[in-house]
Amino acid sequence: MSDFLKSLFGTSQYVSRTDTTPDSPDPDPNDIWAFTDPDAKDTYTRREGLRRLEHDIRFEVMRGGPWQPEELEYKTEVRQLLREGVIQDKGTYWYRSPHPTVYRAVRPGALSIAGQVFRFNPGDDLTFQCRMERDENPSLPGPVVIARFKNAEATALCGEMSGAMKGMGKRMGGME
Repeated sequence: MSDFLKSLFGTSQYVSRTDTTPDSPDPDPNDIWAFTDPDAKDTYTRREGLRRLEHDIRFEVMRGGPWQPEELEYKTEVRQLLREGVIQDKGTYWYRSPHPTVYRAVRPGALSIAGQVFRFNPGDDLTFQCRMERDENPSLPGPVVIARFKNAEATALCGEMSGAMKGMGKRMGGME
């Protein structure tokens, strides 16, 4: 399990941003950027890769349709946990697209998504688990992954996975 350290994290001028805040509006099922950390999006923009990332999210991560109800429920649960101070921004994002923010648990807690409860302990990291990865591994229980993540050396697009929807457009690489 890997996350990617935000490029300016730890410098005095840096203020980390997240894909969800305590006062975020209800998620829009058609917003392709709903699960993308703003700093990841900025990095792709700086490296002239934003179109590749958008294509990957739209056709690989979202599979050509809207976000599913349980995915939107994850986002609503994260918003509540942030309000309660149970989780906080870790200063990283998931290494694979859509590059969601990684949160760190500061207290024990749980997310309830589609009737399933996902428990975590202080020090655990949690992030959005896209359906592309869940399709690849049916044993993954839902749209969240909870673990202690290690830093990745590079990011990756979902189109690089073996289960990518190859017919939806040409395959495009991630960024180093």
